[in-house]
Amino acid sequence: MKVKSKEKRQKKGLPGVILAAFAAAAITYVVLLNVEKNALSAYEKADCWILSETLEKGTEITEENLWRIFSRVQVDLQRIPQEAVTDPETLLDSQAAISIPQGSIVTGAMFTPPAKDRAALEKPVIAGCKAEDLYQLVSGTLRSGDRIHIYTVDEELGDTYLIWDNVMVYQTFDSAGNLIPPQDTVAAAARINVLLEEGNAELFYRELYRGSLRVVKVWE
Repeated sequence: MKVKSKEKRQKKGLPGVILAAFAAAAITYVVLLNVEKNALSAYEKADCWILSETLEKGTEITEENLWRIFSRVQVDLQRIPQEAVTDPETLLDSQAAISIPQGSIVTGAMFTPPAKDRAALEKPVIAGCKAEDLYQLVSGTLRSGDRIHIYTVDEELGDTYLIWDNVMVYQTFDSAGNLIPPQDTVAAAARINVLLEEGNAELFYRELYRGSLRVVKVWE
């Protein structure tokens, strides 16, 4: 009787062993799939824009040289930076900020704003600030190329004064510090760089420190 009872217990335990074996096999299969996926992702390709020739500092991007300067190629996805330019036409009328070697993956930071935007400033400088410093940066909707009016608020008197109008937003960045391309309508701008006259930089940062600056976006 004891032998039969033992056999019964073994038979009852058999389905559990089989299920455990199946579970272990399933887990192993999932792990192997992830390993394979990660291994394949290292070789995944994607399109990006590179320079077809070396650009000297100050070279202007025009309709005539745009498609000669830039070429679209496929490279390893992991090599493409977050701030890579996805549409070279957004760089029209800008200038190379530095000497850029042939074959470089194109990013917005390599180029200065269009000449027409710099012409209005005698000594343009780039000033930066965080969202919390400039009253939430219009809810994070600003993008490079946008125009803003900057005001100062006198909380004691309850008055608001326009300090600078039609200030150009040079670059915008998300909370991780990645450059946001103009065509991105989803990411929230956490930091911006703007173009100011050199003589206005001191006042800009002083008012930022006071927390008195507010901005409005020019609707175009």
